Amino acid sequence: MKEIFDFFLSDTASKRGDRKLKQGKFQEAINEYNQALSLNPNDAISYGHRGFAFAQLGNNHRAIEDYNQALRLDSSAPAFYNNRGISHEALGNIKAAIEDFKRVLYIDASIPQAHFQLGVCYVKLQNYEYAVRVLSRAIAINQRYIAAYGFRGIAYAGLKKYDKAIKDYDQAIYLKPDYAKAYKFRGLACIEIGNNLSAMEDLQKAAGLFFNQGKIAEHQEVLALTKKN
Repeated sequence: MKEIFDFFLSDTASKRGDRKLKQGKFQEAINEYNQALSLNPNDAISYGHRGFAFAQLGNNHRAIEDYNQALRLDSSAPAFYNNRGISHEALGNIKAAIEDFKRVLYIDASIPQAHFQLGVCYVKLQNYEYAVRVLSRAIAINQRYIAAYGFRGIAYAGLKKYDKAIKDYDQAIYLKPDYAKAYKFRGLACIEIGNNLSAMEDLQKAAGLFFNQGKIAEHQEVLALTKKN
């Protein structure tokens, strides 16, 4: 009888944790998952969700520990690999992140976020050819993937294909008119092709958007760029 009671208590704690997670109450979610796991230490989903909560609080080392445990219990869940990859990337462990995103795509190649995250890793490694390739796959699956256009633009710029970069920034801005980074990078691409007037307009727009969004460091960085050009 006690085992049955403990099972339902664990299930309730896990569900409470899920609700807290959706509400953005990450520490409270962790507390609930702690209770759930104390009663059912083989609950892979609670480990995975607790790991996500730790990651949202910036504790990526602790998040990876939970993702590892979740994967020991269920090695077929792409979400655990994907989220562990994001935490590895946040810690600068790019090669480990790439392995995780590749594992996601081995399980299910139709997940656009894994293509996107893999592309971001290749951008960080300055492997722009591969970045363009995998980011294009993300866009083929989801043609409204705003961030994928933005990062593919960065990859094209890295290859000095500035016209293609600008087209991607155009699309990102079309989909998200307040996308400050897209204005910034489009401005930088315009400088490279000698279109200084458009560059100045984009950089000023980016500076204004960053300011309105409370991103003061980015605002000041872009202001400095306008003074150089």
